[in-house]
Amino acid sequence: MGHVVRQSHIAKILQDRGAEVTFFIPDYPPAQTWLDQCRFLRKTLKDPLSVTAKDIALLDLILLDIQDTPETFIKNIAQNNKPVVSFEDLGEGRNHVNLLIDCNLDEEKSAELPNRVQTLFSNRYCVLAQNFATFHAKKREFSNPIESVLITMGGTDPHSLTGSLTEKLLQIQPELPITLLAGPGCENIPALKNLQTKTVKLLESTSQMAQTLFDHDAVFCSGGVTLDEAMAVGTPAFVINQVSHQELKTKRAQGAAMNLGMAESWNESRLPEILNASPETLKKMSQAGKSLIDGKGLIRVVDAIERLGS
Repeated sequence: MGHVVRQSHIAKILQDRGAEVTFFIPDYPPAQTWLDQCRFLRKTLKDPLSVTAKDIALLDLILLDIQDTPETFIKNIAQNNKPVVSFEDLGEGRNHVNLLIDCNLDEEKSAELPNRVQTLFSNRYCVLAQNFATFHAKKREFSNPIESVLITMGGTDPHSLTGSLTEKLLQIQPELPITLLAGPGCENIPALKNLQTKTVKLLESTSQMAQTLFDHDAVFCSGGVTLDEAMAVGTPAFVINQVSHQELKTKRAQGAAMNLGMAESWNESRLPEILNASPETLKKMSQAGKSLIDGKGLIRVVDAIERLGS
């Protein structure tokens, strides 16, 4: 879902600037529902790599948000001489695209790619919804230890961390205000509803993620897009990684986040320390996040895509 949402932010601006946009997506109902709500055209593929030459021939520009593209796939779609942009691509295909965008890599990593591949690396190119730049500019205040917590473990919460983490936090501070944010693919909604009390509330998705993060003193999340969003608005992040590459990203957060480890073996012994973190610690984490991500990456990326397609 993070891939779909990211591309929907880009697509909206391109559409506002006059482009016609079509999404090619797997048969995944939450993604289909999201795109329908955004009113984007979409085509469903059994395999994300099965887009046909006939489809490609109708396009002026191809944006890919697939983690590992094969070399043959990129070469096949590039035969039409249409510009190809790829996001956070770790496959062999990354060596054959026109533009590779990855906010998780430092700029010097571009030297590892062929000269023909243009790169946009670093946090400057982190793609977030437009209103994150607005919330980035708002001042954050921390006058006490953590007084409210947001828990959100991605679109699906594959390790069912939301419920177990909530119970562990409440064992330490029974009256702690906690918001549980369940993504569109979460299958644990009934169990999360049972956790609701006067201080624990459940949100089933939100279109106001920047506001939601800003309204909480801290967020427990995985090391995906939510971590970037938290940094942009200055919300201290405590990260339980769902997949291995997220841990590398969390370690790059440089003071804005605390890495609690992987989902299967995360360090719950640090929870009392986290809940008692001083206002000074929270303020430093907030400032560190804001210094790394300013929320303006979306416009930088769209401008670069338009230059490539012109």
